[in-house]
Amino acid sequence: MAIEPVGFPCKRAAVFLFFIFSLVLAASSFSAGQVAPRWEVFGGYSYMRFDSPTIGYANWSNLSGFNGEVTFNLTTRWGVTADGSGHYGSMLSVYNYMAGPQYSWRKDKSKFFVHALFGKAQNTVNITTATRSGFESVGRTFAAGGGYDLDLTPRFTLRAVQADYLNTNTFGVTQNDVRISTGLVFHFKHIGHRPRL
Repeated sequence: MAIEPVGFPCKRAAVFLFFIFSLVLAASSFSAGQVAPRWEVFGGYSYMRFDSPTIGYANWSNLSGFNGEVTFNLTTRWGVTADGSGHYGSMLSVYNYMAGPQYSWRKDKSKFFVHALFGKAQNTVNITTATRSGFESVGRTFAAGGGYDLDLTPRFTLRAVQADYLNTNTFGVTQNDVRISTGLVFHFKHIGHRPRL
């Protein structure tokens, strides 16, 4: 009895089965996190490693300050985030105002997220001279990063860590900064529904 080679119909059936299998997996993974807060408001402490040699300092500057965010979730996965932060030290004041998309992977009691943010940087060197009390520059900024949230109560979440790379352009030069933040997230309202068991 001769074995016939596998032809085009068999290959098409295999591709179709693979497609159905992928859809089932995607649907099951999506249904696991069908509930998300509509609004998430974050506030907390933030540390920045600022690229101050680009503006004449001998070494990088370690700055402390705050980071705040408001996220409006369009779906259980996708949201829009507005971000503001301020950092101080080494006679520097560094502010960043940004907004952009955020993508979240949600579990029962936790969430991983990544975002890309774009906006403005406002950096001030607080050195007093005979004619000026400081030097300020405003330029563009963008950031890429993410973090991990852990639910504490139905309303509050601990942002265990958020790490961002910031690329800013002030005083006519480019800075490459790192920002680490932690704090609390308050969330209210919700979208989606819990799957029936």
